[in-house]
Amino acid sequence: MGRAVDFYQGKIKHPRGVTLEDIWGWNDGQLEFEHTYIQWLFPLPEMSRAEPESPILTARDIQRFEENDELKAKLLKSFQLLLRFYGFGLRYELQDKAVPIVEQTDQFGVRAQRWLNANNHNYLRITRILRSLTLLGLTIEARSFFAALQRVYIKYNKQISSYTYEYWKNAIRA
Repeated sequence: MGRAVDFYQGKIKHPRGVTLEDIWGWNDGQLEFEHTYIQWLFPLPEMSRAEPESPILTARDIQRFEENDELKAKLLKSFQLLLRFYGFGLRYELQDKAVPIVEQTDQFGVRAQRWLNANNHNYLRITRILRSLTLLGLTIEARSFFAALQRVYIKYNKQISSYTYEYWKNAIRA
């Protein structure tokens, strides 16, 4: 199996010796200032230039995530951790089936101060999250996150460049 699946199944640790569960327990300071975990939580098929030792998604990894409810549930938990960090929440609205809705929480104003400013490194993280979710079978959740980001972009377009917005839009087309 690929390293992305192995990490999510607890078979390997991040190079700094932490597990997936350890990262889920991190506080906001750790999530902001540690720069090597995002590639492990949200892997992509390309090698990371910033963190070359991070897992690279294989076609088999993608298939395993799509087919394995436990892996998807863990990916969803990682997503919810970062949503909370950015000031969003995820809920499911029941219609014919459960529809994921990403929306700002009452903490958005406080949390946005950390990331909602020009050229912030979190914009790259968000692009990675959107693309990884799309590749790994959480496409509807990724699109809901993008819809929430669109609303933020409309309101705060001086802090988020059109260039960044286009990257986000392209990430959900992965």
